[in-house]
Amino acid sequence: LQFVAALSGTLLLLLLIARGKSSEIFWDKWGMFWSTGAGLWVGTAEMLSFTVSGMGVPATQSIPIIIGGSVLFGAILGFCLLGEVMVCHGWSGVVMLTVGIGLVATDPGEKAEEGSGAAEDVEAPPLYIWIGPALCCAMAYALYNICIKKGSASINPILGGVVLQFVAAIFGSILLGGIMIEGEVLNHDNAGIFWACLAGLSVGSAELLSFGVSGMGVQATQSIPILIGGSVMFGAVLGIFMLGETLEVQGWIGVVLLMSGIGLVATDPGEKMPGH
Repeated sequence: LQFVAALSGTLLLLLLIARGKSSEIFWDKWGMFWSTGAGLWVGTAEMLSFTVSGMGVPATQSIPIIIGGSVLFGAILGFCLLGEVMVCHGWSGVVMLTVGIGLVATDPGEKAEEGSGAAEDVEAPPLYIWIGPALCCAMAYALYNICIKKGSASINPILGGVVLQFVAAIFGSILLGGIMIEGEVLNHDNAGIFWACLAGLSVGSAELLSFGVSGMGVQATQSIPILIGGSVMFGAVLGIFMLGETLEVQGWIGVVLLMSGIGLVATDPGEKMPGH
């Protein structure tokens, strides 16, 4: 996934140079540092995301939890690490996010059988097994966005995206090598490779756009909900139409709370603390 994302980003970077815009490719040591950190965190997040999906957790549950959780953690980390302030308006949204995560996580929806279009009663693992990795994935995505925010003013967004993508790819390759040394069989087929490549193209585009938006000076407590929070609704809808999965009333109430919470956090009129 990350090697595909890195190669697509490199092509964009080469295109920029070929068009005589190499002067726009700026960077400093802090830009590289935070881009590297972003790469490590997003690599961790994507491997955890694959792990959760591989457990058989429906996308209609896992995507809202991972994305909604990353918005929740992003708002808290933006306050703690970046000195960004939210007022009651925003913290009300954080409460909604927390409640929404709980409702979606415990929704008894159905999962489509892989390779088919019809929904079947395929039971997901118990909540206590998959909620931990899902929330760790959410935290990793939040830290990835914090790193992007910290480095966005010090590096060209395309270069920053390429750096983080290669770091994530190398990090994943090291972990893969460790698994292979232990003799574990790496299950894969053509469909798995195909969808991993499409995921790489998608995440590569998302990372470049994320650097661009953060470079505009938007606060992390607002940019994180807008950049990744919208995936909650898209994920639930795509899970239904493309995977044949379902949410019951409880789950849809959770999705509504997640979207409402994202809106409140994104429009919070808080300010950055002096000196940030």
